[in-house]
Amino acid sequence: MSQIGISFTPSGGSPVYNIIIDNFGGTDMPRTYQENVNFEKSATGSSLLTGPAYRQKYMWAISTMVTTAIAQEIDSLFRDWDTDRAAGLAVACGIADTTFGSQVNASVVFSVSPTYVRLSPKYTLVSFGLMEV
Repeated sequence: MSQIGISFTPSGGSPVYNIIIDNFGGTDMPRTYQENVNFEKSATGSSLLTGPAYRQKYMWAISTMVTTAIAQEIDSLFRDWDTDRAAGLAVACGIADTTFGSQVNASVVFSVSPTYVRLSPKYTLVSFGLMEV
């Protein structure tokens, strides 16, 4: 089954967040590459390939319809993550992604804060971005 698991333990040690997302609202894959490699031709026609000396990292653009209780849990995770970030603490979340190919396990940080759209009293649309670190 295609799903993304996100985990985070705040500096206080609790609560431990483990959120599973399996509804992505469309056919787009939530995982892509950061595209930090550049290909150019020099003035003499040589090929120039620039970028960092490591593999391109992943980023996730997640938009999911979840129950309001799970949306509130995502919001609590983000607020605890942001509190630790603001205090200068290590704030990487764990991610396990089985949406495409073999499973990807990585450490991530929020690159886009969550936004919420109330769909009904029971369901909320949550959208946010994560970046591999």
